[in-house]
Amino acid sequence: MATICGVLISEMVGALFPHLARVCIDQVLRAGRTVRIRARTGTVEAACPDCGVRSRRRHSHYERRLSDTAVGGQELLIHLRVHRFFCRNTACARATFAEQIPGLTVRYGRRSIPAGKVLAAIALALGGRAGARLTQRLATSVSRTTLIRLIRGLPEPPLSAGPASARRGRLRLPAGPLLRHHPDRHLHQQGGRRAT
Repeated sequence: MATICGVLISEMVGALFPHLARVCIDQVLRAGRTVRIRARTGTVEAACPDCGVRSRRRHSHYERRLSDTAVGGQELLIHLRVHRFFCRNTACARATFAEQIPGLTVRYGRRSIPAGKVLAAIALALGGRAGARLTQRLATSVSRTTLIRLIRGLPEPPLSAGPASARRGRLRLPAGPLLRHHPDRHLHQQGGRRAT
């Protein structure tokens, strides 16, 4: 086993990149300001996403390119070789399906799950233009419209409004911040208090 200063490389990769634990890394190379990881799956069988029947019969393989969170101030691209499988269930409408790696890929995704979470957090904290400027500094640059699209794709948090908060015109989010709810969007002030 290969080591760096007495630490196994597989242990170091598992600690720094836990989302890559289920893939076999074949090559790591640097191209300009981008680090590229060539990896493949060792999957023998996978479950159909529609019917759930497991299949071992491979159809083909292809390469996915996933943008990942930056490492060392450099963009990280994962070239991941995944398999397509035949669905064994004859009643299933899906003839073939591509395998998904838990914690790393989602269907039709072009970025890893951790990268998507980081970008969603940036989008919620800073919004479009400011968030786009920050992502350029973090070496995972995306446009402001992508960040806005990420915000729109997030599920809405449930609102909890008790009787007391409804009387005061406030709604509480689960995390705790207060939002003022004004149906007419106008706040009429009289001596520092809300007009009734």
